Amino acid sequence: MSVESEVSTGQTIAPQIHVTAGLDLAAGLQRAGKLSEAATELERVLAAARATPYEIEFQTRIRLGMTLSDIYLSLDQIQDARDLLADEVAFAEKISEIMRATGTPAQRRAATSGYLQVRDRATQLALIGQTAPDITVKTWIKGGPVALADLRGRVVLLEFWATWCKPCQEMFPKLKSLHEQESLRGLEITAITRHYMAYGGTDESIAEELQLMSAMVTDHGVGFAVGVAEDERLQAIYGANGLPTVVLIDRQGVVRYAGPGGEDPGFDEMLQQCLNESV
Repeated sequence: MSVESEVSTGQTIAPQIHVTAGLDLAAGLQRAGKLSEAATELERVLAAARATPYEIEFQTRIRLGMTLSDIYLSLDQIQDARDLLADEVAFAEKISEIMRATGTPAQRRAATSGYLQVRDRATQLALIGQTAPDITVKTWIKGGPVALADLRGRVVLLEFWATWCKPCQEMFPKLKSLHEQESLRGLEITAITRHYMAYGGTDESIAEELQLMSAMVTDHGVGFAVGVAEDERLQAIYGANGLPTVVLIDRQGVVRYAGPGGEDPGFDEMLQQCLNESV
């Protein structure tokens, strides 16, 4: 059942309340495995949000677009997900521009964050089904050098991380375990970071940050390759500004998954699918 736009008194529910209620209803449908019904509900509230764009909280609009696109992806409607996000990226960019010109510092930060979030997700979905762009790494602090073309025939997992990212630190033990369990089946893991604290800094500050990166890798005892990209361009190509971001590439060199990895059931399912495929 859809959320009604009017209460029994005949008064119209405020657009923000209406959209939030629709999101909550769709979340319940998702948990029940009713993805088609959840998509229908979100399509309805998205239409309402687009009809009153400046009456909906920006983060609610971002959540709405991201949730519906992920449901489309689960339903194998990837083109619908791409089309939806293209529209949402254009809207988020417009809001970000308005906030840069007129907003408070907090509003500017929130608008930029929301825009980057939906833009990166659009970039990730555009990669799925395409040959993975090659990776360019300036410094290898573990293993390497690695070129994706040389790894054809193996399943490649790229993980984008940073030393200051707590979820990334929590991901390392999981990746280590995964590497130990699945490397014989053809899994190849490469973790990629870049300079943050020392970006554009002195040679000394860059060396200090490299030491910090190396210490983290050593502390976790990882046995897979870890590289440091020269700048943020590789993250932009893979839609990996949000961390951690995981990209799964099949034995033919095609991107099959791009997203948060970790607890995402879609990641585990796709990983096993790729590992079970022959060369």
